[in-house]
Order: sequence, then structure tokens, then C-alpha cells
Amino acid sequence: MKSILVISEKYWPYGGAELATHLILKVLASSNVGLKITVLTGSKSVEHVSNVKCIYSRMLDVSTKPYLWKNLILMSRVGWFRRLIEGADVVDLPRIAYPIIPSAKKYGKKVVVHLHNYQPLDFQSMLLYPQDERKFKRGVFNSMRYSVKLEMLEYEDPKRALASSIMSPSNILCKLWLLQADDVVCVSRKQAEIVAKEMPELASKVRVVYNPLPKIPFVRKKLPKRPSVNICYLGGDYYTKGFHTFLRASVNILKKYPSLKFLLTRDYKETNRLLFERLNEKFGRAYTVLGYLNYEEMLKLHSINQALLFPSISEEPLPYVVLEAMLCGTIPIASRVGGVPEIVEGSFAEKMLFEPYNVEECVDRIDSLLAMSKEQVMDVGFGLKESVLRKFDSEATKNKLMAVFSS
Repeated sequence: MKSILVISEKYWPYGGAELATHLILKVLASSNVGLKITVLTGSKSVEHVSNVKCIYSRMLDVSTKPYLWKNLILMSRVGWFRRLIEGADVVDLPRIAYPIIPSAKKYGKKVVVHLHNYQPLDFQSMLLYPQDERKFKRGVFNSMRYSVKLEMLEYEDPKRALASSIMSPSNILCKLWLLQADDVVCVSRKQAEIVAKEMPELASKVRVVYNPLPKIPFVRKKLPKRPSVNICYLGGDYYTKGFHTFLRASVNILKKYPSLKFLLTRDYKETNRLLFERLNEKFGRAYTVLGYLNYEEMLKLHSINQALLFPSISEEPLPYVVLEAMLCGTIPIASRVGGVPEIVEGSFAEKMLFEPYNVEECVDRIDSLLAMSKEQVMDVGFGLKESVLRKFDSEATKNKLMAVFSS
């Protein structure tokens, strides 16, 4: 029986990468080859998978990357952790526990790294569109400049920006650690292309395996009567999620269609909450801020939405939010970043893509949606679900995952 040790400092329910890990482990645990799977995590509350053992470690339960990496280096010298490594055939790293790689290789273990971000290429683990932005990161000084820029745009926190800038040169260690891995799994062709271009020495180890689809319960659409139309925006006021594009596009389209409603999730900064209050006074309560919703509540939200607005400006590897929308019959109006074009390729949603940052194109795509009848929206939504199920075939994904872990 082959033994797999998964080291993931966070676990589901937490975020998209953790959902992917959860679903991957479900696939592996349900295989008939008899895999023994153990997860070492810093999450106290996890959604368990049958036949998967979870072990909590407070050494992984830390808030910053430097502390995590320091703890992992210390853990590699501890007896109980060494025994975990020695007892495994494969060590899988679905997040950023890269300091473990040298220890695993010391004991002759196969190491698989799942990339759900761009941590090996950038300390912030994300790349902005257009890719020319990456010129900021080449060289130590430019890397520090880029860190300050991104942190200030995203969080507007000078202390955080300074700390990130100081730590950014340490990311060179990620590249050195990753070069020792046996397989590096990218979740989209675009992500693999970017990684191979930035780290050509890693190209021969890169494998493209789409994340498994979540099992979405049937969503019965209860769309409002025309002329009222609901569009959801789930990105919060994060710069990298395209909040600035959302604001400008929504205001522009509301001038033409005052009955349009935007449903927003996540919390917002006080200044932005006040901004929505002023906009609601002008546009008749067009914006509803729902706050944080759990996963099931997010899925239910799709029952009353015609469309998802996804104006991200970062190279999203394979965003689950777009996949989930299509599985729920919601039309994504999305920026052409990362793996998004691969998700919508060949479907109606491909026509709804727009260039990142381009407010006019975004407004034009919303305009196209509003020109559709309620029946057309329902028909398109059904087609989107079928398109995703065909493209992200569960059996094909399972075979590719098994090939990575059993070879």
C-alpha cells in the first residue's frame, strides 16, 4: 500500500486552494489502489475525508510565511516529524511548505508540489496582469519595489508593505527548494506556461492537471422579473480582484439600467461602505453588501443571479468561483486572465470575456447580458453547466492524478 503524506498549513474550509486539495484527496482516497493518506495541517477545524487521517500541528498554525518557513525547518529536525516523512512514499505539498522538500529528498521520497498560486515566482504569490508587471520583480531591488507597490494597492498598509518588501528577497529560497521536487502540478495550461517561462529549469517537471470539480447541489433558479436583474460580485474591495473596475463599470451601467441590482459578498473597508451608501442614495439601493457567506450560502446566492462579475487583474490559475458559477447556471462576465479563458473556451461565456482593467468592455458585456430575455439566460446557464462537466471530466482528472502519485 502506497503512503502519501500531505503537508498543508491550511485546509478546507478555508479557500480555493484548500478546496482543491480537499477534492483531490477525495479522488485519491476513493481509488481502488489502496492509498494510505495522512494530512498534517495547521487548521484545527477541517472537513474530513473518508480514509484520510488528519493530524493537527500548532507549528503550522501561524499567520506569516517567514514564521511558517522557520517552523518547518525546525520541524525537519524533530523525531516524530522525521518518522512521518520516513513512513511515506510520496510527500505532497499543496500550499507553501517548501522547506520540507530537502528533508523529504534526503530520505529518498518522491515530492509532488501542487501550485495553486505563483509563490515560487513572487513573495506575494500572485502576478498582476499584464505580465510586463513582472519586470518589477527581476532582481532584489525590483522585487522589493514590487512588494511595496502591491501591498499598498491591496491593503493600504505602510507597515505591512515595508515588512513584505524586506522579506521579499527570501523568496529565492522557494525556487531553490522547488527545483528539488519531482513533479510540479499546475492547474491550468496558462499557469504552466508562466511557470515554465519564468523557471525554464523546472519545465521538464511541470504537469498540467485540472482541479476536480466540486459536487454542486442542484440550484433552482428563481430569477427576478424583468426589468430587475441581479449580478453578483464576490471579490470584496481587493485591488487584485478588480474592485476598481467593478465600481466604475457598475456606476456606468446603472446610469443606463437603474433597475439593475448588484449583490456583494465579503466585508468592506469603512470608506467603501460609506461610498456604497452614497451610491445607493443615487441609484435606489442598487448595491446590497451581504458580508461573509459560507460556502453553501455562496452557492445558494446563484439561485437569484443572472451573472457573476469577475474583473480580476491577477493571473488566476483556475478560479473556482468561475467554475462554480457555470455549474450553477450563472453566466460569468470575466476578465481574460490566467486560466479563465480555458474554463470558458467553446462556451457562451467565452463571448463575455473582457480585457482586464477595461471598463468599457466590461460595461459592454453587461449590456449584452441585459439584452437577453430571462428564458435565454436560463438556456445559456444550462449550456454552461454541460460545457464545464464535459471539459473537466472527472475520470480524466482522476487518471492524471493517479499517474502523478503512483509513478
